[in-house]
Amino acid sequence: MRTAKELRIAGLIAYIAALAVGLLLSLVVHLLLGGRMGWEDFDLPGLVEGLAFLVAFSGGLVVAKRSIRVPCGTLLSAGLFAPPTARALAEAVPRLDSPAGFEGRWAVIVEEGRPVGVLGLAEQIVPWDDAPVVAGAVALTELAPLFWQNDAVVVADGDEVHGVITRERYLRKVAS
Repeated sequence: MRTAKELRIAGLIAYIAALAVGLLLSLVVHLLLGGRMGWEDFDLPGLVEGLAFLVAFSGGLVVAKRSIRVPCGTLLSAGLFAPPTARALAEAVPRLDSPAGFEGRWAVIVEEGRPVGVLGLAEQIVPWDDAPVVAGAVALTELAPLFWQNDAVVVADGDEVHGVITRERYLRKVAS
């Protein structure tokens, strides 16, 4: 799973690559059509050169988006805008020593300060090693495959549990 920082860098590189392709094709068209420099008049070679840039740049962005799977906003902003992290969306959950008498929906079972299981993912306690756990820095857009199989994802960095993201909360955030 990629972090928001990795998505920003990938978006910037893809944007620069598409821009370079557009500019190179525009230069080739410019040289083929006479190579005059300046803004003295409005002519057909200038329109063809501009159109060649737009087609090459747009095509480069489409190819980049498909190949590196970067969200549109991150790609079009050249990496300035990245999706939020999983930690930002996680709802805090209680940490329990024993699940006896717990009435809530989600909880993390701990032993000696370390998480050992998650309550609420299934009918019984799911062992920590089998639970869908992601790091807090993971980009929110990278969580979609986990929600195809799970109703919730636990967000934790090592032994520090940040919370749980439910499928409903994730879909509300992605849809907005």
